[in-house]
Order: sequence, then structure tokens, then C-alpha cells
Amino acid sequence: MIFSLLNVRKKTAAVIAGISVAALCLWGIAMWQDISLLELFNMLVAVVLMLAAIILAALLLITLFKLAGRLLQRIRGRDDA
Repeated sequence: MIFSLLNVRKKTAAVIAGISVAALCLWGIAMWQDISLLELFNMLVAVVLMLAAIILAALLLITLFKLAGRLLQRIRGRDDA
């Protein structure tokens, strides 16, 4: 592989190669569709923010469900005693 000269692991080399191919594809599409690099960067930031919001909402829902489950266990435990 090309990245064997950099002395990196296979997984790291695969990640670097994937990111480079994706970046080059996006650059090619941007040039083909006459999209400015600033607009492309704005879309990238918007997508990253959207994904971060989705991950944060999922973590919040998981936390709420776990707290509700613990609360129900405590309530059931007190009723049984």
C-alpha cells in the first residue's frame, strides 16, 4: 500500500485513504457543479452539527430512559417491602 512508507497500521492507512478519496470526490463534484469551496465547507459544517445534535439527543434519551427505569425499580422495591 502507499501508506506503508509512513509506517502506520493497516486500519489507520485505510482511514487515511478513505478520507482522502472522499475529499477528492467532493472536490471533483464541487468543481463539476461549480460549487464554491466556501459553500461546500458550509454544508460540511451543517452536516457535522446535525450529526452532533442527533448523537446528543440520542444520549439524552438513553439517559432519561435509564433514569426512569431506575425510578420505577425503586418505586416497585418500596411497594414490595
